[in-house]
Amino acid sequence: GFLITVNLATRAAVLAQEQGIDYGVGYTPYANAYLVMLLPHSIVTISIVTALLPGLSKLAFDKNLSEVRDQLSRALRLTAILTIPASLIFFFFAEEIANAIFFGISEQSAEYIGRVLAAMALGLIPLSINLVLIRGLNAFENTKYQVISNLVINLIALTISIWAFLNLDVVDITVGLGAALAISYWMGIVCTYYLLRKYSGPLNIVSLLLFHGKIAFIALLSCLVISSLQSRLDLEGNLFALLIVLLSTFALYLAIARVFKVSEISQVLKVLLRR
Repeated sequence: GFLITVNLATRAAVLAQEQGIDYGVGYTPYANAYLVMLLPHSIVTISIVTALLPGLSKLAFDKNLSEVRDQLSRALRLTAILTIPASLIFFFFAEEIANAIFFGISEQSAEYIGRVLAAMALGLIPLSINLVLIRGLNAFENTKYQVISNLVINLIALTISIWAFLNLDVVDITVGLGAALAISYWMGIVCTYYLLRKYSGPLNIVSLLLFHGKIAFIALLSCLVISSLQSRLDLEGNLFALLIVLLSTFALYLAIARVFKVSEISQVLKVLLRR
């Protein structure tokens, strides 16, 4: 799947050059956007999984399935606390983030990286969910189902990527590849959960969906408010403007979450500080 993505993105870059498009289109903006998206996943999700789930294998070995489900549900809730707002921040402020980080390239190239980042941004949520579910399969020492899950995700991404290459304008192909990544993980977590459920039993999906929906609502409201204010303010300097936007959005998110009595926020901070 990765090699095909590289090939399609590279071919898109060649086609763009033939059409006289002189800013970054191709695999480089895809790779840069992907690395930015992975940052909160690497810091938050992996830290939480490492901190909360080391004893999961013992629980699975002891057939304590109720506790296994509780630990998985807790990990899913805690990862959602930061990955959902991070995902929406990437979606709303992708171009500002790209302009601030990639200041050494042309503005058009940086903004294109931002477009790709926005396309794959919402994939951060299922990417983190999938890691927790895969850790659940690890606890039951099942590598076969992990391979099946990854195969399904790659096949979905491959199908959408080929469609994007064949049907989108050259300038939009790499953006389509980013969207393919996001969609493949959203569909893939359904497969991963179905496979895990055969061992762990069903999680409380309704409760998890309601919790994720509440966090998404809080994060969306925060991003909409700050995005609206940003359009009315004339903040100079890419880095300064970005810091103001990010800090304001996160502060508003925490304030609204406090009103909604989201107690998991303090738990996440404790886990991350211990790391």
